[in-house]
Amino acid sequence: MSKRFMISMWVALVSCMLLLTACGSQQTGQSASQKEEHSEQQQGLQAELKPEEGAELLVWESKGPELDFMKAVAVSFEQEYGVKVKVEAVPAIDAVTKLTTDGPAGIGADVFAAPHDHLGNAVMAGLVLQNDVLDDPAKNQFMTSALEGVSYEGVLYGYPTAIDTYALYYNKKLLPKAPGTYDELIQFAKSYNDPANKKYALMWNVGQLYQSYSFLAGYGGYVFGNGGTNAADMGLNSAQSVAGAKYLQSLKQILPINVNDINDNIITGFFVEGSTAAIINGPWLMNELTNAGVDYAVAPLPLLPNGEHPKSMSGIRAVYVNSYTEYPAAAKLFARYVTSQENGKKRFEMTRQLPARKDLMAEPTIAQDANIMAFLEQAEHSTPMPSIPEMGTVWVPAGAALAAIWNDNQEPSVVLDKAAAQIKTAIQSKK
Repeated sequence: MSKRFMISMWVALVSCMLLLTACGSQQTGQSASQKEEHSEQQQGLQAELKPEEGAELLVWESKGPELDFMKAVAVSFEQEYGVKVKVEAVPAIDAVTKLTTDGPAGIGADVFAAPHDHLGNAVMAGLVLQNDVLDDPAKNQFMTSALEGVSYEGVLYGYPTAIDTYALYYNKKLLPKAPGTYDELIQFAKSYNDPANKKYALMWNVGQLYQSYSFLAGYGGYVFGNGGTNAADMGLNSAQSVAGAKYLQSLKQILPINVNDINDNIITGFFVEGSTAAIINGPWLMNELTNAGVDYAVAPLPLLPNGEHPKSMSGIRAVYVNSYTEYPAAAKLFARYVTSQENGKKRFEMTRQLPARKDLMAEPTIAQDANIMAFLEQAEHSTPMPSIPEMGTVWVPAGAALAAIWNDNQEPSVVLDKAAAQIKTAIQSKK
């Protein structure tokens, strides 16, 4: 799991507590009044968006190639629509927290980038307007999982810019062909593994739910019901999750290391050194491996013994429209413009992040990149990380459960029952 996701998870946990206590019903009430205030104007936006006279926009985006892309789009948007757009560098993981105070003060961004797992907090605080400008044909051009990730309680809010998930990296010198199943990896490990010399067929960040979730979900497990939106339906200790955890537990035979001795730096180091034949990680690792001269390729996660695809967790990058904006039409027009097919292609070329639009899969720059296509194939089998605030209570108990299952060979059903009880208690304490 990348550092950006670890930071995102902890920020989400902190934001959850801050927003639920500081904002509460007051902000929710403001959101309702604003929706009523703008209702007449929003009804006509679906048909045609026209920027308000004198509109000027402020946009927040993280530093890096994303910011460069946003600035380039801002220039072309101004040329096409005559609306001035100022782009400021604000980390996406900080945007919702910052907007909690800046929004009501009238100094927040009109359009801001944020990871999808912060959406629940943003909606509860009344910070985002619905995305009501995409009709069904337009929605069909996006991955289903991307739209699900930027929706909350069945309502679409975000404009997806990219999708992140993980897949299998393999060293082509050690594994000339991608393993199609985990059974194939197990057979390979029997002749390859040499723990004394730190040689392993497969490594992944076992103790983090983000990556190990693929095993649970591949057997039908889940965290929360209704696509991650119903906290009352706890699925972490369901029979399906337990089955997935039992299979995960069986893989210690090929990775006999405790979770405390496995982290992203160690895993990447072993892979770069040529000690580990295959690892699980996301597209953000490709540049590092390429620069290190590793002869690697990427494949979707191998099939499980039940014949199912592992269902990886995914993170959706998106832009949202601030509910306090003075220019909702211009802001929505810009958000839609940012995520158009043309600009989606430009964004991929500038950031190399996985596009969330299905209609970009035939673009030569994407279709001819086998590694990108492998990630996109896995993304089709992914599940968006739950975006409800209650997800902040899950990571620590789930991590402890995975450690007990892996390190101590404890019975998965017992351990997951305990984790589920801890999560439920934590959720209740916040009500």
